Amino acid sequence: MPHFKDVKRTLSNERLEYPIKMVHAYPSVNVGWGCHTMVGNDAKALGMTKALIVTTGLRGTGIIETIQGVLKHAGVESDVFNKITPNPKDFEVMEGVKVLSAGNYDGLISIGGGGSTDACKAMRMVYSHDGQDVRTFEGAFKCTKPNKLPHLAINTTSGTGSEVSCFSIINHTDKMYKMALFDPNATPSKAVNDPLLHQCMPSDLTAYTGMDALAHSIEAVASRLNVQSAHGQGLWAITQIFENLRESSANRNNDKAIEQMVWTEMAAAYSFNSAGLGIIHSMAHAMGGLYDSPHGLCNAIGMIETCNYNLPAAPEKFALMAKAAGINTTGMSNIKAGEKFIEAVAELKADLGITKTFGDLGLQEKDLDSLARFAAADICSEGNPKDVGFEDMRRVFKACM
Repeated sequence: MPHFKDVKRTLSNERLEYPIKMVHAYPSVNVGWGCHTMVGNDAKALGMTKALIVTTGLRGTGIIETIQGVLKHAGVESDVFNKITPNPKDFEVMEGVKVLSAGNYDGLISIGGGGSTDACKAMRMVYSHDGQDVRTFEGAFKCTKPNKLPHLAINTTSGTGSEVSCFSIINHTDKMYKMALFDPNATPSKAVNDPLLHQCMPSDLTAYTGMDALAHSIEAVASRLNVQSAHGQGLWAITQIFENLRESSANRNNDKAIEQMVWTEMAAAYSFNSAGLGIIHSMAHAMGGLYDSPHGLCNAIGMIETCNYNLPAAPEKFALMAKAAGINTTGMSNIKAGEKFIEAVAELKADLGITKTFGDLGLQEKDLDSLARFAAADICSEGNPKDVGFEDMRRVFKACM
């Protein structure tokens, strides 16, 4: 309980939960059809002559081989480290650092979605700290040394925004949860978003990653940090998702929808990079750590229940999101407009064919307690608009089974 003197102070002095806002830097980005053909020049401009490519492999797409050819033509040699899984693990990062340390490389290039880029970010931090265990970087601002190598992030999925953010999410394989590594040193040196590469995504992955971008936008706008410069980007991203994600997922030859989703996932990432996230991501991190579940799918499954949970704490924010989604909110209260927005999200999710539950991904009653503990303690929960504790998280997880 607060001491009476503290209570008296609140009567005369306004208190702000987060009085100082931190707006974090973004890297320079090339966006446009065919911009992958410039990555050789991009790598050279960053000082690379021999780069280690970090990737999940992208088997069957030909993307890795194409990029290596572009690099070689520009005079940049490259090797490939492809032992990264979609939910990158701590031991994969450490193995990658061993390869990096042994190879006399002067640059890192990640190619793929969030998993490849997150792993590359973590490798870069570990390498710059002389092989320090990646687990020691969990949390915020744990880097004590500058980066030794530049990082060129070539993104191929329209959702995570990892190529422009200062977050890296890595699985802690002993405790079986996802660690959030948040540091300016995680931000890539340069990013590349070529819709031509994004076009290789299958329909289901397009839907999952698009819902990840929607989660970024919702949580950044509703965040209790209230970084107002993030609202415009997040609300614009919500508009674009409702106007383009269905088409992008249904027809992978719809160039306009594909390109718009590239811009959208970046805008959503710019939004959360400073405004933070919430318990949609906290739950997804817990599920991804325990069951190795697809991150975007987890966000889609948890989105409705978490929005219902948070609506009473930020009705005016949800009303703004309803307008961004194209809903006529004239004459509605903020709560009613927020309810309509959540209904629209549920309709979008259904139209994308996302019907799975956490139960379908393996969630069992016996795991609820551990998942709830990890999610409540996740760094993303700090931005959630409504206070959340163990019992709250347990109820929301159970509702998503």
